[in-house]
Amino acid sequence: MTGVLMSRTDRWFEDFAVGEHFTSGPRAVTAEDLAAFTRLSGDDHPLHAGPDAMLQGPFGIAVAMGLMQSLDIHGDAVQGLLDTRWTYRAPIRVGDVLRLELTIVRTRRTRGGTRGVVTRLMRLVGDDGATRQEGTTAALVAARTDGPDDARRAFGTPGWARLVVADLDPAFAETLATWDGTIGLRCDDDEVHLRVYRGQVIDVSPRVPHGATFTVAADARTWLELVESADNPFMRLAMIGRFTVSGDGYEYLRLTSALHQLVDAARRAS
Repeated sequence: MTGVLMSRTDRWFEDFAVGEHFTSGPRAVTAEDLAAFTRLSGDDHPLHAGPDAMLQGPFGIAVAMGLMQSLDIHGDAVQGLLDTRWTYRAPIRVGDVLRLELTIVRTRRTRGGTRGVVTRLMRLVGDDGATRQEGTTAALVAARTDGPDDARRAFGTPGWARLVVADLDPAFAETLATWDGTIGLRCDDDEVHLRVYRGQVIDVSPRVPHGATFTVAADARTWLELVESADNPFMRLAMIGRFTVSGDGYEYLRLTSALHQLVDAARRAS
């Protein structure tokens, strides 16, 4: 979905939806930027000098944060930055024209209920379409109310899992008609367990006492890609390590068909 820009005082925790996408205007990189950031950081390594000089890596993070502010989607409700996980994909050089592509990939209310965590996927992209740097940042944002919140994309939570179970095709029960076990679904630090007995999901809970038979895990970015892709990309994402499995690997492989049906239900529910 495309974000509609609001005033700085309008966007509270509840106003962010997983899947919202924003793109900034252009930001040209100049020789003055290189000189100023070299003075500020003290990083005068030879890589940052000469006609083919690269800007220092942290320059990209700084520009991304500034471009995010230009989107005017974070205002008075933001209470702090919680983390930044960042990857350098390609050099930034003088003359590059950068844009920020930002997607909301996770929203999670804190236990106290008065605030929430909003995780943003941020890509710093050049005019050539290539990603220079990217990563996720999470901000603590004040909430307007104490909920309830939309669970359709609250991956890895019991509310989301109940929606998935409600959308399961009858073929799921047929596939697991003789199976007794627990399937875990994890997103970042949220994990939910589906207790299955003879094809029926008899319980949905954050944990079970002895753990799941196996757990399928990915970050919020991957879960969002899974539910928004035109086709079910689960096996492709698993093959390249975007989804990981812990627990009984034999049971995981044996239940591939049932997992596809579960993922299809997650895609419909989200």
